[in-house]
Amino acid sequence: MEDKKILLVIDDDRATLGLYEEVLKGAGYTVTMTPDGQEGLKLAQEGGYSAILLDIIMPKLDGIGLLTALKNNPPKKPNGPIVVMTNLSGDPVIKQALNLGAKECFIKTEVTPDQILEKLAKIVA
Repeated sequence: MEDKKILLVIDDDRATLGLYEEVLKGAGYTVTMTPDGQEGLKLAQEGGYSAILLDIIMPKLDGIGLLTALKNNPPKKPNGPIVVMTNLSGDPVIKQALNLGAKECFIKTEVTPDQILEKLAKIVA
């Protein structure tokens, strides 16, 4: 069962979570969803995810805070790549996220669900 692709999606927008859940599960991924950065950090620190999709702007703990916490306190079991999802195009926060270990970043409004699946297929090989 090691070939099962398990994703963690952390985004405070419930509509976005619902869309990703439908698309990702439809593509055969096992998906854990959370709208809360603090809860997302706990899950990410447990580890074992094939990839993590992470929003930047969230209440309580934002994506940069989560990436910083993971860098300072690595997960118990390794996770696959972290992909940042944001609407902050051209923002310095994207560079900051990549410097903190995010593998890739995409602008939510500029990608379709199919393009997200294509990106995931490449990084969760």
